[in-house]
Amino acid sequence: MADSDKEAPPADTEVEAEAPKDEEKKEEEAEAEAPAEAEISLDDETPQEEEKPESVEEKKEEAEAPKEEEKEEPKEEPKEEEKKEAEAPKEEEKKEAEAPKEQEKKEEPPKEEPKPAATKAPAAAAAAPKKPQGVTRAYKFDVSVTKAERIGEGMSSYIVYQIVAKTSLPSYKSPDMSVARRFTDFFNLQRMLSTKYPGIIVPACPPKDAVGTGVVKFKSAGTELTPFIERRQHALQRFLRRLVVHPSIVDDELVHQFFETDTKMPKPKQDYVAMLTPKFPAIEIDEWFGDKSSELVVLEKQLRKLHNAVSAMCDGRKELSMSTTKFAESFAALADAEEMKQLTSAMNRLADVEARVAKFHHKQSNRDFFDFSEVIFDYILMIGSARVALLQRGEKLKASQNADVNLQKKKDAEAKAKAATPVKPEKVEQATKDVADAEQRAADAKATFQEIARICKKELERFDVFKVRDFQRACVAYIEESMNMEQLVVKEWESFLPEAKAISL
Repeated sequence: MADSDKEAPPADTEVEAEAPKDEEKKEEEAEAEAPAEAEISLDDETPQEEEKPESVEEKKEEAEAPKEEEKEEPKEEPKEEEKKEAEAPKEEEKKEAEAPKEQEKKEEPPKEEPKPAATKAPAAAAAAPKKPQGVTRAYKFDVSVTKAERIGEGMSSYIVYQIVAKTSLPSYKSPDMSVARRFTDFFNLQRMLSTKYPGIIVPACPPKDAVGTGVVKFKSAGTELTPFIERRQHALQRFLRRLVVHPSIVDDELVHQFFETDTKMPKPKQDYVAMLTPKFPAIEIDEWFGDKSSELVVLEKQLRKLHNAVSAMCDGRKELSMSTTKFAESFAALADAEEMKQLTSAMNRLADVEARVAKFHHKQSNRDFFDFSEVIFDYILMIGSARVALLQRGEKLKASQNADVNLQKKKDAEAKAKAATPVKPEKVEQATKDVADAEQRAADAKATFQEIARICKKELERFDVFKVRDFQRACVAYIEESMNMEQLVVKEWESFLPEAKAISL
């Protein structure tokens, strides 16, 4: 009874308690309609109404009986709704703040997800050709072989070539490089790159010449160089210049080692000569490559004929220069024996003109040799590099064809095991497994062949473009130099003609 008396409050108290409740509802409705600016921070999780100072009526409500608290419990539901309404604008602010970030993410280029590594046939994957990454942007790379110097005496002597290079590629330690290299370093660099990048037509290095090297070794020490060394110096320079303009190999670690260090270049493990003479060539399946191989054979024959003709022309121009020089010397000697001074002066003037004309012929013969004849010889060697690329493709084609033959044998063995009576499950299971392995090896071999075929075709098309460009430049240079030389000869004779006509007896 005592509890019931406490639970029943007086009428006046109820009226006083209801009044603040009505006011509280009005305040809650006003707060719900208030703008979002009056909300709490994103870190504050408590409703805003709890932050207000408690009034006297609220303190009385706290002192009321549990029954009054039960009556107020239903009011907690609208408070939760108010909390959601208060948090709704916060979520909108968060979305507005995150919207620019999402837009920036959309503008960023998508990152390529790494492809999962192959789990089957690791041996076949390891044998796949190295896909050249290469340089994808424009760059500059100037290189020159400035001089050749003899080191040592006699048979133990050798020649080193001073190389000066300048590049804009950031992957190199310094834009300016200088290094001294022997011929074997050039030779091994070309062989290593050909082995490392199957299908790539690596520019050809000048061939070895035992006779020329022997003459250099027996020659007495001195700064004077033989024509053989001069020719090799220009050939090595052309080789390096063709090498550094190839985007697939200019950034290779071997090229970095060649230009940035003086360490000896490694030798290839694979026999390079054996690559040129396959015992059992593959059966060609692509007509385009068959036609291209035939074109290279014909082109090589024609270039060799042209090279012989141009070499004979250069030799003839050199002989003309030497003959003209001898004529000038003989005519000058005759002039000294003449007693008439006017005639002696004219004869000496004629000898001088012939001597200068002889120098023009000699200079033109050198230009024809280095700028025309040697370019033809370089492309004869380049055809050899193209044949190496085709043979490397042929090796992968042969491997793919062998894998297909092996797959067919495994399928025949599987069919035989299934058709046997009685059927032995263990043999059928093993035959099925062998077929699956053979199919994987055949697929890997085919993928490897298709990749090297793609690279080789691209390289052959590039070879044709550069061939036309280089021959066009060589022909234009030959024509311009010939015209210039002829004009100089005519000018010399025109200057002497009035003096010859002025001779009187």
